[in-house]
Amino acid sequence: MKVAFSGTHIVGKTTLLMQYKEHLAATKGRDFVNLGYITGVARSIISRGFPLGKDGNIYSYINYINDQLKEEEGMGNYDVFISDRTLLSVFAYSSVNVSIPRPYIPDYFIEMVERIWLLEKEHYDLYIYFPIEFPALKQDRFHQLDEEYRAKVDAKIHETLEKHNVNHYHMTGSREIRLRKLINILHGQTRN
Repeated sequence: MKVAFSGTHIVGKTTLLMQYKEHLAATKGRDFVNLGYITGVARSIISRGFPLGKDGNIYSYINYINDQLKEEEGMGNYDVFISDRTLLSVFAYSSVNVSIPRPYIPDYFIEMVERIWLLEKEHYDLYIYFPIEFPALKQDRFHQLDEEYRAKVDAKIHETLEKHNVNHYHMTGSREIRLRKLINILHGQTRN
């Protein structure tokens, strides 16, 4: 199963992926799956000097698209493959950033990113959408604490999933509840 996590920043996507990885290690083979995953693409982009979030620009997004697609190349080699973000994030953030005077993001670029994401999404069986359930508590060089901005990105992601009728599951609850839900989804016991 190929699963794409989606949601704005600081909603628990990477945390859940790491919890699931730890769960598999702790079960010592009882729940064996050949797991592949992508995490840290955004951090890698920022570490190379390309801003994301409100300061994201075309060069940031081009690097993101390239890195994400490169990471996805081997996804067919795994029983379960999870990406903690997809190009839906690039589309949502760049769409929201249109309303910010700088850096300028042209409409043609956003249309192109949406088309690329529509192609990418065909490689995933399920999107798991993480709505905002709690306020962002800490800011670092990777995350911004602007709740209005987070809400706009969240709304764009959800709106886009609905607009394109993408098979998706709403992931809510505490860390423990989310882990149980993910295990059930990946081991064939739950779908919505």
